[in-house]
Amino acid sequence: MRNGKQKHSPAEKRLRRAESMLAEMFEQARWRVERQPQVDEDAADMIVRNGKGVVYVVEVKAGVEGRSDRLVPLFAQSVLQASRAARNKAKPLAVVAAPKINDRAAHQVLNFAARYAPNVAAGVMDFEGLRLFRGPGLEAVNAESEQASLKASKSPRVSGHLFSDLNQWMLKVLLAPEIPERLLSSPRAQYKNASQLASAAEVSMMSAFRFVQLLRDEGYPSESEKFLRLVRRKELFRRWQASAVRSVKEIRMKYLLKGDPRAQLRKVLSSGRACLALFAAADALKLGFVEGVPPYLYLERLEPSSLSAWKNLRQCESGERPDLILRQAPAPQSVFRGLVHSNGIAVCDVLQIWVDVDSHPSRGVEQADLIRKRVLEAVIKGIG
Repeated sequence: MRNGKQKHSPAEKRLRRAESMLAEMFEQARWRVERQPQVDEDAADMIVRNGKGVVYVVEVKAGVEGRSDRLVPLFAQSVLQASRAARNKAKPLAVVAAPKINDRAAHQVLNFAARYAPNVAAGVMDFEGLRLFRGPGLEAVNAESEQASLKASKSPRVSGHLFSDLNQWMLKVLLAPEIPERLLSSPRAQYKNASQLASAAEVSMMSAFRFVQLLRDEGYPSESEKFLRLVRRKELFRRWQASAVRSVKEIRMKYLLKGDPRAQLRKVLSSGRACLALFAAADALKLGFVEGVPPYLYLERLEPSSLSAWKNLRQCESGERPDLILRQAPAPQSVFRGLVHSNGIAVCDVLQIWVDVDSHPSRGVEQADLIRKRVLEAVIKGIG
């Protein structure tokens, strides 16, 4: 809704530009766009509809800066006006724009929308090409800014980027329905788009959108199904496993007092700051194969303050055999969101064990192969 008294002001020019870019965006996505005359103060800026019967009444606000403290109030105003204009005739879509908006600010606007206006579709856009929308039918219009895309194109493609910490967690969420609950803690459902995946995985819309886009760029989602279903899994799993081949920080530890090693290990794990990993985790899930390797524990952060919390442990002397090995979790979000509990102790999920153990020199390949044969064979083949 425009104020006719400001036709030539910078604010009005920004708004007109935002409206024009939004209309063009929908038209390119093959939506029908109806620009609304501004004779009625209750009229929205436009009405858009796609070929599947989805109709939105759209209200746009444009800010001078892309800061969240400027954008959120404008977005809230857009929500109120879009809802009023819709009046149960269509779905309201509130959009906020600015010359340039960074990822963090866009994420904060969408978080505000999800919390305070869950029944209103939301959009964030800027003049450099950012398009981030949440709502039925709107996933196809999402895009990164041209500047971000240019920066990415000039950077060398990193094979492991698909397997960042949160991306590994979202892979687990997509695969979870095919894996027993006792072996992986995760939501279990099917997801049509990044928005649904973000909600289930409890990650930001931006993170889920980028992850799904990476999968599509690599050709991993099925194009013939309406849900996000992974294909070409043999290659995907091979690359996932290969991404874990890297140096990790670890500290070899001894118990200060002699006693039952299992009881002392349980005491360490009861702190809630660690979980069993690698061979010990496989053994806890009744998938063990290798004996004689000290138990590995993953920590979210391996630093001096972590060690000081355990009074019954000390670091090994040179050449001394460890009772256990503390290791920095390679992907803390993925590890600690997906962990399960076996006999009351925290244990890495089966996918994490399989990914990480393969590169271990103490018969790790054989342990990973056993897990694949007993649990993951059908998952990797995509026949679950």
